Amino acid sequence: MAAVGSLKRFLSPAFYQASATDFGTMMRTKYIRGNVLAQPIVGFMVSIGTLGYFIEYAVLGRYHVAHTKEKTALALKEYDAKHAH
Repeated sequence: MAAVGSLKRFLSPAFYQASATDFGTMMRTKYIRGNVLAQPIVGFMVSIGTLGYFIEYAVLGRYHVAHTKEKTALALKEYDAKHAH
């Protein structure tokens, strides 16, 4: 029964909203307002992280997906050639 309660908690939007609020509060108190130099550094880190994810998934990811599809098609063609009835 505890598993059902945990599952309901993780499926609740309030859980994620509270987690994001807590994370934002922690970042604001620890890094942004704690030190004058921390604010630009944190902004730079977030920008670099966002740019990295964008490049990986939007630009390079499609080539990885195309390569995987190509390998799958080749494997299915080989399988059909060997096991066709």
